Amino acid sequence: MGGLGYGTREPLVSKLKQLVDDIQTVYEEFLDAETLYQEDKISDKEFFKKMGVFVKVFSSLGFLSVKVIIEINNAIDNDDKSRKPKEGTTPSATYGPDMMSGISTPQYSSTYFPTKENISLKSCSKCDIQIPTKAKFCTKCGSKQ
Repeated sequence: MGGLGYGTREPLVSKLKQLVDDIQTVYEEFLDAETLYQEDKISDKEFFKKMGVFVKVFSSLGFLSVKVIIEINNAIDNDDKSRKPKEGTTPSATYGPDMMSGISTPQYSSTYFPTKENISLKSCSKCDIQIPTKAKFCTKCGSKQ
């Protein structure tokens, strides 16, 4: 899958749409061939040729679907990485509950957010990345813990 680069999602999606349109035609031809085969109007060779074409196109549809999913996953991963703050940075000053006079709703009360030091970690049994101890699935490979 080395040919997959970031930014190839649009051509893959358009190719996938075209393949979906093409497979409909091939599927209809296969159904017609099946009917003719059951009526003994075409030979085994012709029927299996139509079946082979259908299987080939359907397989390429599955393969291309996987490529699109991988490309979308890569785009999401890259987007997530760009949104995460860099290590060693400090948050900018924001308005806190004490700075906003007259507001006393629970949504503005201070809450506890655990830091990386406060979260206990374990290694994934399949891919060995660090995940929270309470995690039921790995966030990278998806394997059950």
